[in-house]
Amino acid sequence: MEAREIAAAIGVEFVGRMAHGESGGAFEVRTADGARAVLKLYTGDVLDLGAPGALVDALRARGYPAPATLARGSVDGSAYELQERLPGAPTEQVTAAMLPNVLALNALQRDVGVMGRGPWIDEMVSTILDGRIGYCEHGAMAEHSDETRTLLARCLRIAEGARGLQVSDTDVVHYDFSGYNVLTEGNRITGVVDWNGATNGDAAFDLVTLAFYTYDDAIRSELLAAAATQSGPNAVMLYVAHMVLRSVDWTIRNHEEFQVQWFLGISTDLLAAVGAE
Repeated sequence: MEAREIAAAIGVEFVGRMAHGESGGAFEVRTADGARAVLKLYTGDVLDLGAPGALVDALRARGYPAPATLARGSVDGSAYELQERLPGAPTEQVTAAMLPNVLALNALQRDVGVMGRGPWIDEMVSTILDGRIGYCEHGAMAEHSDETRTLLARCLRIAEGARGLQVSDTDVVHYDFSGYNVLTEGNRITGVVDWNGATNGDAAFDLVTLAFYTYDDAIRSELLAAAATQSGPNAVMLYVAHMVLRSVDWTIRNHEEFQVQWFLGISTDLLAAVGAE
């Protein structure tokens, strides 16, 4: 079903599609009392969604600015979730002034103790070695070029060497902590959205994710250093390998060649920054 049809079926006013987002869909709507809300549709499981609701509820209890769920269900087999609309706009790039706020929020994600998809390091290693349906696939990189085949082989070596790493398994991990999911007003973070892939694990992963999508070298270095202080350099290397595979694979399959080359450059730089062979 179309978003407009689902909105009508559940009694909210359709406003329009929200900016950004690669999968599913997010749409602004208004509830019967005139409040702004977000209608999220789930069509095709790009992520194994697990049980993010309990994780987000636990964060909200700590004062973390994540959206409340107003309703969830399905209409003619189309799953939806209705969330509160948080203030602010998606962030194009993290600024130095935002870093203390980012790190403070990341600290709130630690030691929450709610189960998600399971053992974290096993999950990280297997996303690289085995891939997933819809993301971290191997085929596109194996077929695209010598450069992508070499990069894939590097990621696989890093994952093989990461078996048995000991890091936190009790944090909340957002799993897609890019600037587009961080809402800001000026340099103040007003909300973090799109928790559909959330799981238990090591919150340092979210710092590495943000570093991957941060193009200021100084800020990227601070994020990577904070992650390494929290979980150690070998864990950071593993998380970078995951992000390289995930991003390059997705870009080859869904975007233009100039974007593939952009992410290949970022991936090479980031692997070098964390000392990966």
